[in-house]
Amino acid sequence: MFSQIDFRIHDDKIEVAGQELLLGDLTVDILSISPQEFETMFALSQDLNTDNIKKLHEMLMKSKLFQLVSDGRMHSAEKYIEIISDIYSFNQTMFWFIDNALMHLKTLDSENYAAALYGFYTHPNLDKMMINHFRNEGHAFTLFDNIDVRYVPDMIPNQPDTYAIYEVYSVKYLQAFLKMDFMKAIMHGHTIRRCKNCKQFFLLTKGYKTDYCNRPIEGKPHRTCRNQGAKNKAKEKAANNPVIRSYTNAYQRITADKQRGNISVEDWQKAKRKIIDLRDMAVSGLLSDREVDAQMQSAALYPSLGITKKGGR
Repeated sequence: MFSQIDFRIHDDKIEVAGQELLLGDLTVDILSISPQEFETMFALSQDLNTDNIKKLHEMLMKSKLFQLVSDGRMHSAEKYIEIISDIYSFNQTMFWFIDNALMHLKTLDSENYAAALYGFYTHPNLDKMMINHFRNEGHAFTLFDNIDVRYVPDMIPNQPDTYAIYEVYSVKYLQAFLKMDFMKAIMHGHTIRRCKNCKQFFLLTKGYKTDYCNRPIEGKPHRTCRNQGAKNKAKEKAANNPVIRSYTNAYQRITADKQRGNISVEDWQKAKRKIIDLRDMAVSGLLSDREVDAQMQSAALYPSLGITKKGGR
């Protein structure tokens, strides 16, 4: 599988095996292993004969992280037991931290993420929230890791004649890598949230709050969890919701303009996408009702999209 993981970090990016990703991306990859998948992995790890090692290896190789760090060989049973223990210890501990701390922050920035982590690490019941040797049959989320680091000047990818000093790390354990990726991510203002629709984790890099990811819904490839979340909330609030009224009025206005020939079909589609986005942002609490209504008015909506209305009506 791997004897060690080598990676480097610059700004808000992490580079593994020559591939550059956003900090936190690979952590999401591991956190998103479903409980059912992990139960199968764990069961296989309890009886690691040759066939079960092969099955476990194949399951792990579905993950983007293992595709990057794998040396192509199957390793000893002990290595796979160590990997499964690290996944369990990291995921269970971070599940608690994300669900009970990060998901409840009102302001999303690196300072508040640090404060949330401080509250977690100094909580009087930390031993009950964190996977530890005594309660979890030898599995443990460790607070200290051995990490080798060096500093290497190099050219920034896709930026000719532009150089930076990279932090280059080597770790032997998966858990050490995941903590580095996750902690560096929140230091740079990224955060990981759990989607309220599909229940999977996703990376958020901007400082606004959303409870839904942009993954396609199974069986409905043209709809995402964000679309579905907005739809569900809209159903709950129904016609009395001022956001829905603003959206409905705006949709009727732009459709009437299309039918009268005041805007083209292409412009209508562009405006429709815009008001849907505004509606979803309002339902998710990213914009106030007043802000949404103002931005959905033709006088603001059309100029924001570069649309010129014909007919003067």
